[in-house]
Amino acid sequence: MINNHPCTLQSECVSLYNCIDGICTHKNFFPPTFSESIGMLSIAIFTGFASLAGIGGGGVVVSLMTMFFNYSQKEALLGVFLPIFGAALGNFLNLAQQLDPQTKTPVVKMRSAIVACPAMIIGSMVGLILNKILPAFFLISILQYFLFLSCQKFYKTALKEWNNENQRKLNQNSVEIPILNKLSEEKQLPLQNTSLKENLDLIVAICVIVITVLLGFFLRGSANFQSIIGISYCGFFYWMITFGLVVILYYYFDYIFDRFQKEELKPLKKECLRDSFKAGIFNGFGLGGGMILIPMYLGMGFTTIQSTGTSSFNVLLSSFQVAAQVIILGYMGTLQAFSLFTMTVIGCYFSSSFIFNNLKKRDRLSLIMWGLVGFVIFAMVNLAIQFLQKWSHNGYQIFELFAFQSIC
Repeated sequence: MINNHPCTLQSECVSLYNCIDGICTHKNFFPPTFSESIGMLSIAIFTGFASLAGIGGGGVVVSLMTMFFNYSQKEALLGVFLPIFGAALGNFLNLAQQLDPQTKTPVVKMRSAIVACPAMIIGSMVGLILNKILPAFFLISILQYFLFLSCQKFYKTALKEWNNENQRKLNQNSVEIPILNKLSEEKQLPLQNTSLKENLDLIVAICVIVITVLLGFFLRGSANFQSIIGISYCGFFYWMITFGLVVILYYYFDYIFDRFQKEELKPLKKECLRDSFKAGIFNGFGLGGGMILIPMYLGMGFTTIQSTGTSSFNVLLSSFQVAAQVIILGYMGTLQAFSLFTMTVIGCYFSSSFIFNNLKKRDRLSLIMWGLVGFVIFAMVNLAIQFLQKWSHNGYQIFELFAFQSIC
């Protein structure tokens, strides 16, 4: 809304922005101001909670980016994927070898997470395009709506888990353990003790998906990144490659689902495709897909912590390709992107490890969800305030709220 607009004097730019080559441009993160330092610490702590809960936490991170880094909602919604990706990676490094305290099975069910990835990536591509072209008012309205829905779901889940924990403390010897061996990867062994062939299957599947997506982006190029084969940005062949990438990813989903899932789960194929695609669209809006994926995994028989842990791995893979698009398309500078990514990887790894180990020891993992309820309420209030403040900068011009942006 107000950032990256033309300028002739420094006074025409808001705080933390400099007038460079006639455009208000955000300052580099280093050296950080006091506000940016507090913002980095806040994002690291919150993403530790959010990634443990299996969500990207985009709504709250957007709020923190607008508050401490003075980004507009539009800029924050595009740049939020860098800290989401960094947090997901830091959290995965922490959870990859953890076991569920109730079932003693792995927290992260990687095979089920990989099955959902191709459809999520397709949805993320669509969501990122909509994020770019939709008016600011539409984006903030969508964000507030889904934050409200998320808050309701977090509250119900937190209350249910809190009651279960209280019951376990009263009668620890009569806890019923659900039977979760519905999926082909359900084993009592962590990842490092599985067979070499199973590990190779996982590695190959991930690498094929990532290489395909990156190759497609490099072939088609962008406004700020020239195609390696000379294709014009937004031209006919640009969109043909985009469509071809969607077709290939759909084929990957079809093959991976049949390859990794048991016969009794084949009827869930359409539901998995639909929910994964929908989760990808929300991810493209910077909301993260956890609010869709977690109920899907719960329906497959996972415990709450397994559902959130598996969803966090989906967030890692999907946010990677969206973050790559943000950098390739020039929505955020390379130095700023690297700074956001690095500080969230380090911060989230230590914060999520500390939080998870202490709460597991005390059997109070529900506190993760209670913390998210508070953060989401804070984000909803702060986003509304920040939105009005940014809008007031240009004299409350109505056309800015409903102005569509060019996709190219």
